[in-house]
Amino acid sequence: MTAPVCFPDIVNLTAASCSALSIRDSSTRSGMYYINPQGLSSYPLVQVYCNMTSKDGVGVTEIGHDHESRTLVVGYESQNCEQFIKYECRGSSFRNAGGHYSWWISRQGSKMNYWGGAAVNSSECACGMIDTCAGGGKCNCDVNDYTWREDSGYLTDKNTLPVTELRFGDTGGQGEKGYHTLEKLRCWG
Repeated sequence: MTAPVCFPDIVNLTAASCSALSIRDSSTRSGMYYINPQGLSSYPLVQVYCNMTSKDGVGVTEIGHDHESRTLVVGYESQNCEQFIKYECRGSSFRNAGGHYSWWISRQGSKMNYWGGAAVNSSECACGMIDTCAGGGKCNCDVNDYTWREDSGYLTDKNTLPVTELRFGDTGGQGEKGYHTLEKLRCWG
């Protein structure tokens, strides 16, 4: 195992930005420096290039990446995308008569009220599409009893994927519990 790299003398020399380094010492030259952008006394420090000559010498912080050169974009359109989503519930429902307790957020930031395996905008789960949900509802979790139940399936509308947020309610009471699983987005074809 490699020992961690320490910079004990750098901590006292670092600043929050290259501009701050320039203000501290106007003779600071352009080059690689460690900065502490959050101003915390703990690591990690961030290595950046300080350009002290552009922008009238105010000290420009430059952070590089691994694809700065001109790169040809090769077009590719995925024919299929999917993301598996699951909610395991006990005394926790997706909805009540007044509205939804749980939903997911699309890549456009829209509130989506259907679950994996169901049709887009159906307000149902997979079991609701084939009328097999516990209690005859639209989702197994809507029974809202103290038996462990599950609603799961694949979301396949590539226009709204990936899931960017999950929101759950109805888990604050005694005995109300829920577990969610969201797998990676997969696209092919």
